[in-house]
Amino acid sequence: MGVQGERDEGTEGRRDKGTPDRRSSGFGHGPRISAIAVALSIHACSAMVICGCVGTVPSKVNERTVHLPAPRSALEVAPARRLTPEGGGEAYVITPRRLISIAFELQPDIKSSYQRYQSEEARYDFFYASLDALTPQLSVSNRLGESRDTGEDDVAREREQTARLGVEKLFFDTTRMNVDVGYRADEFDEAEGYRPFVSASVRYPLWASREKLERTSEDIFRRNELNDVQLGYIQEVRERLENALFRFHDVIMKRRDIEYQTRWRDDVRALLETVQGIQNRDVTTDRLRVEAELSRVTALLRNQTGRYEIDLQRFKASCGIPFYAEATLDDEPFNPFTEGDHATWMQLSIETDPEIATLRNEVQNAQVQLDLARRGTWDVALLMDGRSDLEGRGENDGESDWSVSMGFELSQVDPRVTESLARQAQGRINRFQQAIVARENTIFVDTLEPLVRIKTIGQSRDELIANLPKYEDDYEFGVAEYAAARLNIDDLLKRRVTWYEQELLVADHTFLIGANVAELCAATGKFFEYLGEDAANGVIQVGEP
Repeated sequence: MGVQGERDEGTEGRRDKGTPDRRSSGFGHGPRISAIAVALSIHACSAMVICGCVGTVPSKVNERTVHLPAPRSALEVAPARRLTPEGGGEAYVITPRRLISIAFELQPDIKSSYQRYQSEEARYDFFYASLDALTPQLSVSNRLGESRDTGEDDVAREREQTARLGVEKLFFDTTRMNVDVGYRADEFDEAEGYRPFVSASVRYPLWASREKLERTSEDIFRRNELNDVQLGYIQEVRERLENALFRFHDVIMKRRDIEYQTRWRDDVRALLETVQGIQNRDVTTDRLRVEAELSRVTALLRNQTGRYEIDLQRFKASCGIPFYAEATLDDEPFNPFTEGDHATWMQLSIETDPEIATLRNEVQNAQVQLDLARRGTWDVALLMDGRSDLEGRGENDGESDWSVSMGFELSQVDPRVTESLARQAQGRINRFQQAIVARENTIFVDTLEPLVRIKTIGQSRDELIANLPKYEDDYEFGVAEYAAARLNIDDLLKRRVTWYEQELLVADHTFLIGANVAELCAATGKFFEYLGEDAANGVIQVGEP
């Protein structure tokens, strides 16, 4: 279906090509109308360019749906001097809460995983933008032609020069739009004409076209790849932060053990002085026994100090701190799960967990794709086209014409195409729904066990701490009893060992509480909650660095 019109001002009908007429239009508005129309068309093209350039890419939409933190130093690479004493840099005072921010900012595995996620996200944006692109175009053409009438021995030569400025806009749903403005100069024998023109065309799919189905199938594949990398980044953050907290508490436990063993050694050394000061009985065997015990405790202390130094460096590596940097570990209480029961923390975790948010977002996307596949029986497209040749000069002085057309394309889509796409989309829905169930199950178990262990171990630890003075008093009383020859040396040394073992048991329970808090932070998404607070306070950022 098409409509067209033509206007010829000042003459009736078309002029002969051989009689050029360069007079002005009788109404005097032709040049101004032409200039205005061209100017408006150029502005329209410019507006399309601007709108297209600032179009939203999928990564920006994803940021609004799933808020993932990004290290500020994601693009920074730790210098090689971090391995030398000169690369020690600043001193760090580290608490469990600050460790979450420090490790997230400095841990190279987290940065590497984030950069991989950004790279995959950029690749998906490229795929989307290449199919949703705005392309400014400029073309210049020159056409020559000749017609010959052998009967009359007449030759007519024709030349046409056209300059065209246009914009092609492709949409991801396969819609195509073209807007062009241009100027054409034509010469037929000795007659010359000049006129500007404006044209536009649109192809809009009214239903699910086969091209759109094929594009959706490719989109499913690429979104699966992006989704896997995004989930991998979330898992990497959880694991690395949990590992950093675990090593923090492990180093703290070894530091306490060194303190306990140092006090144990000092007590055995003091006991040796006590034995050496006894004059009224033979204590040679006792002295040798205490000296052997002192050597044993000193060796234990030496070995534990070495393990502490090694584990301290492992801790620094786990959170990205330079190896020669001064790190003071402040063992302040850290347990954000003192309030609320298991059901409360489980529900909060399900609502705020970024992995579940990512999976739910993918289910919604896959559902849209499934609906599209189910509608994809017929390929129906609306075609619209319009063109206006404005008033020009020369042979085209006072002339203008326009035409518009509209039509439909109808074709049937191969059922195998829609069925395969529906299977892909349904498979994605099933996959992500099962992944959500699996993650919820993991949250249930991984929140239940640590909460129970934190409670039970905490109670046991309190009881052990309350009993420590009794073991200390028992040993001090044993020293007095030994000096009075009412207790043998082996029983006395055993009492000191028992006292140390109880202290070590307290340190072990403290470590287990910290390790279970770290596990609970990973299970509940508490890490991401803290990172979100840091982002809001300007410590880290959300989105691209």
